[in-house]
Amino acid sequence: MSSATGEMGAVSRFFTNLGDAASALVERYLPDAFIFALLLTFLTMIVAVVFTDEGPVSVATHWGLGFWEVLAFSMQASLALLTGWALADSPPVKRALRRIADIPTSQLQAVFVVALCGQLLGLFHWGVVLIAGAILAREVGIEMSEKGIPVHYPLLVAAAYAGLLPWHQGLSGAALLLVATPDHFAEETMGVVPVSETIFNPFNIAIVASVVVVVVIVMPLMAPTRENVTTVPEEKLRASRKVTTDGGVPPHQFDESRLKQFLLDSKPVCIGTGALIWAGLLYLFATEPVIDVFNINIFISMMFGLGFLAHMTLRSYIEVFYEAIRGASQIIIQFQFYGGILGIMVFSGLVELIAETAASIATETTWYLMVFISAGVVNFFVPSGGGQWTVMGEIYATATLGIEGTEMNHMLIAFAMGDQWTNMIQPFWAIPVLGIAGLSIRDMMGYVGVLFVFSGVVMGIGAILLGVLG
Repeated sequence: MSSATGEMGAVSRFFTNLGDAASALVERYLPDAFIFALLLTFLTMIVAVVFTDEGPVSVATHWGLGFWEVLAFSMQASLALLTGWALADSPPVKRALRRIADIPTSQLQAVFVVALCGQLLGLFHWGVVLIAGAILAREVGIEMSEKGIPVHYPLLVAAAYAGLLPWHQGLSGAALLLVATPDHFAEETMGVVPVSETIFNPFNIAIVASVVVVVVIVMPLMAPTRENVTTVPEEKLRASRKVTTDGGVPPHQFDESRLKQFLLDSKPVCIGTGALIWAGLLYLFATEPVIDVFNINIFISMMFGLGFLAHMTLRSYIEVFYEAIRGASQIIIQFQFYGGILGIMVFSGLVELIAETAASIATETTWYLMVFISAGVVNFFVPSGGGQWTVMGEIYATATLGIEGTEMNHMLIAFAMGDQWTNMIQPFWAIPVLGIAGLSIRDMMGYVGVLFVFSGVVMGIGAILLGVLG
């Protein structure tokens, strides 16, 4: 028994030291998220000039085209984030999160609870996990501080952000929902692929389960010793004690007409709006198989309906939406710069070069691993699952048709894994999480960087098994 205890202690110390070292390294050298985007822009320009036939002027032109090319999609992605944010920051959801936050009684339990809840939220909706996960991490940090139990707050926030790791294989997976939508842009090449063959495919479920297990084991093991713990910032403790309205948001500070007050505070108006949206959805689900009609448009509609029902008044919903817009402002701005990077990669031929290189050395058993790796590389430069699929979809689909024995749905699963994998070292989507938590990117990125390595091994093995067993 003592030998086993000693071995477990050695494993825990290994992960603790690994987490501490990675955190210290990232905290010292990783730039802020917007600077990171600018550095990636210049790096992509250099790579395009070196590895393609394009000159500096052409590359700059491609950047300008891409900057404006993503306006429509950035609006769609922003709307998905904002509706998810509005639901996550609603009174009933926050009450549930606070009840969960009261459960842990030790640092290991706290990190485990946040990590597990983050995984489940991420599988539901990528926007919800970014907000609800951050709120949960903050509330757990506050509860533990008030109980007098030291908990490393940056690790809690990292455990919450890790919920983004399995998102693309879950219910809000952008590419998997897009290809399930009739008339999608790649339909002539690959047809419509229902979610029964991707999200609910047994291979996909098994890989997701393995990733979740890795996260809930690795994250608690990185918990530092008591002397290295950084607790929740004092300003978060003070903010948690502020009195708010029943909707959980500050009251309006300006005069309103009685009609406006009635409309903003009327529960029937808000609940009726949500009920109307869901009436249309339920009729659709009653007349068509849910698994066949479930796509990205339906999912965003669901988030709208749930948001109205959860807030119960338009005042509460609007106030949270205002806060969400402020919180997502950096993402909305940076989206355009990543659009410029996307433009360079698309119009210079870099995307084709990456995909074709992978396809040229792939076989029936290794193709999915190549898709996984190349999708991860491109996601580092274009951190948008739907945006990357818009760029790479036709290329991957055509290459899959050209490699005998490969399956389109397995390629989609491998793509989803690669796209979500490098989110652990790409700080773009961490912005709203860090805003809510009150931390900088350098505080937590070391921990998710460690998770990047271990989850990459699991998903890489999964991609290989797709080829071997599929």
